[in-house]
Amino acid sequence: MQEALNEYEKRPENNGYVLCMLIFCELFMSFSFLGYIHIEPISITFTYIPVMMAGCLLGPKEAALVGAVFGLASMWKASAFYVSQGDALFSPLMSGRPLQSILLSVGARILFGLVIGILYQIAKSTKNAKKELLGILLVTSIGRTLHAFLVYLFMGILFPGMGFQVSNVLNDTLRWDFPIFLLAADVIICVSYKVSRSDKVQRFWIRIRNVDQMSMSAEQGRKKVIPAVVLSFLASVSVALYFTNRIEIVMARYGLKVSEQVSYDLVHLQIQLLLGIISLAVLVALAMILHLKNFSHLYYEASLDGLTGLMNRKKFFQVGKEKMESLKEEENGKNGFFIMMDVDSFKKINDRYGHPTGDRVLKEIAGYLRDIFADKGIVGRLGGDEFVVLICDGVEKEELETLIGRFRRRIKNIRMQNGNVTCSIGVTPVKKGLSVEKLYRSADQLLYEAKKEGKNQVVFGCQPGK
Repeated sequence: MQEALNEYEKRPENNGYVLCMLIFCELFMSFSFLGYIHIEPISITFTYIPVMMAGCLLGPKEAALVGAVFGLASMWKASAFYVSQGDALFSPLMSGRPLQSILLSVGARILFGLVIGILYQIAKSTKNAKKELLGILLVTSIGRTLHAFLVYLFMGILFPGMGFQVSNVLNDTLRWDFPIFLLAADVIICVSYKVSRSDKVQRFWIRIRNVDQMSMSAEQGRKKVIPAVVLSFLASVSVALYFTNRIEIVMARYGLKVSEQVSYDLVHLQIQLLLGIISLAVLVALAMILHLKNFSHLYYEASLDGLTGLMNRKKFFQVGKEKMESLKEEENGKNGFFIMMDVDSFKKINDRYGHPTGDRVLKEIAGYLRDIFADKGIVGRLGGDEFVVLICDGVEKEELETLIGRFRRRIKNIRMQNGNVTCSIGVTPVKKGLSVEKLYRSADQLLYEAKKEGKNQVVFGCQPGK
């Protein structure tokens, strides 16, 4: 599992779903009471928590991105006439100093994400599990104060005449509810981190990755999300404008006149409402998509060999039939091949060393087959010590001989007390119009000839008749 975890962490695309969920969680909290309350002289938010989660679970860059989303949402909320004077500084429209407001609202949050992400990286650099969790707890505990410090620092530098200073951070730390929210943040981050590192969750994400690789890439899926989000925002504006227009008509009907500022604030609030609803809908949709992908992989796993993880006999022939039906004519001397092999004297291995050792040999052979041939075709285990490979993408015979030679060298590294593990192999070329059953019978006959020649042999045959 640790090897799978390391492989998972080396692939940034696998974190795309988590990052997307944290972004929309950030938006949902920004437009709900889950993340926003007003404390004089300015409003205080809890929406820094998704930024910290991104820093803890993913890294500094991802935390900076979620911080940017936090800042943009904050900037939008501040762009209304009903906000306080302190909140108005976060809006380029209301402050009268657009560049300073953007730096305050977005820049401070991006910097917060980078700093908190780096601190989490340092905390996780230890190999001691207890020290790692203690470091994460410490970083999380200073997260709220760090966020307030950076905001007040930017406010003091960018708007020096407004009276905001770094010392205002003490007002936040002395509040009666500060320990409660500090404890809540610690629990949320630490529990999320421990759960994310569990074998069960890691297996879940590996299944999701496998489904993405078998169908369409996760990157292509994420690219399709961007226009959907933009269209959703435009739709939100359209609904908000319609709602405000209806409000004005209703009020005019009763002799009430709405000023331009009131009309603007109504549109502003409606867009916030709709963005919050859209964010929640996206989170639900993501949860459903992940559930369906996980279910699809579990269904797929049912068709795999329980010992080796390769396709079982039924699945191999089913997929092989589909590949043969879509096979193209050979080009430039390249061809497909059907390979069948079994382990030499496998019964003696079981009798001499026991079935656990035999199972280990089969699993290691399956792993080598997967590593060498999986990107060329499909690999399966028919049962016992028999394995098959179907290569439909054209390869030259010399290239195939190189791949088979690499496989034979690698299986010699399988640990045995006496002697090496060897395989006998039969190879028949693939041609359009042949059935996978015909190829199987031909390769099986070639495998029999390899056994007759003294085992540990490779026998190539001609294309079988239809």
